[in-house]
Parts: sequence; structure tokens; C-alpha cells
Amino acid sequence: MSWFDFAVQFLDIGKMTYWGSTRDANFWIENASVEWNEAEAPFHVIARLALRRNSQLSLEASAATYFDVTNNSTPDSRPVGSINRARCPAEVASRRARAGGVGQ
Repeated sequence: MSWFDFAVQFLDIGKMTYWGSTRDANFWIENASVEWNEAEAPFHVIARLALRRNSQLSLEASAATYFDVTNNSTPDSRPVGSINRARCPAEVASRRARAGGVGQ
């Protein structure tokens, strides 16, 4: 069996440094190209997705399946940062294109 771990890093502006200096939260959230040092912000596994042997999803079920992180979040857990602000319209456009121009 195969599995995938889902992990998060917690933003701790008191411990995290960039070129030897601490930065404000906005710096870490808005600069998607800046790597978060694991020694300063370790990963915490929050879930595991296990794949069942020989399991398959039908073509129809696969085409109808999607994840909408932005619209299915609560106000206190909405994605943040410039990448995530662009994500919602990109995901909707991709979903519509896959559905042949119809859908959500």
C-alpha cells in the first residue's frame, strides 16, 4: 500500500529568519519563493492519505471530483498570500475547462 502524508509548517516570526534577520508575518506569507527553514519551522504531519490496493475511480466519478480549498474554508482558515489569492480563479477556470465550459 502507498500513502501520502500531509504536513504543515507553523509561522513563528520570532524564530524564523531570512539572511539572519527576523521578518514580519507579511514577508513570510506574501513571498512564496522564500523557503521556510525546517529547523526554524518544522513540519507537523496532520493527515495521511492511504491508497487501497487495486482501487479505481470510474472515469465519470474522476471527472466530477474536485477540491475547492478557497470556497470550502471557514473565514478563519481561508488561504492567505498572493499565490492563494490567484488560486481560486485559476481552479474555477480549470474546472470549467475540464467540464467542457459548464459547471461551477
